[in-house]
Amino acid sequence: MSAITDSARGEDCQIRISGVCNFDRATTVWAHANGSAAGKGIGMKSPDLLGAYGCFACHQCVDGQRPPPMGWTRDDVRLAFWQGHARSILKLIEKGIVVLQRGKVLVA
Repeated sequence: MSAITDSARGEDCQIRISGVCNFDRATTVWAHANGSAAGKGIGMKSPDLLGAYGCFACHQCVDGQRPPPMGWTRDDVRLAFWQGHARSILKLIEKGIVVLQRGKVLVA
């Protein structure tokens, strides 16, 4: 476990897929980004920095184990994930886990 993945305990879901999100902080984990562009490969997760705080239900939807809500496309789900990623990075900065120093990103 890293400081980033550990920091998910008790956090609000930042992915927030309408009609899917369970808003249960007890189920929030650090959901890693999907796809080869994020560094994911067979048997490999993307780097911890490429993720978001996600409840169990939103995480399942992002990973394709639960269908998107009615009227949503897979692209809508991807957008929700990346918006959640941005909100999660801001939370990591607030917590001091990610530090911006002289134009560089430092991860604890």
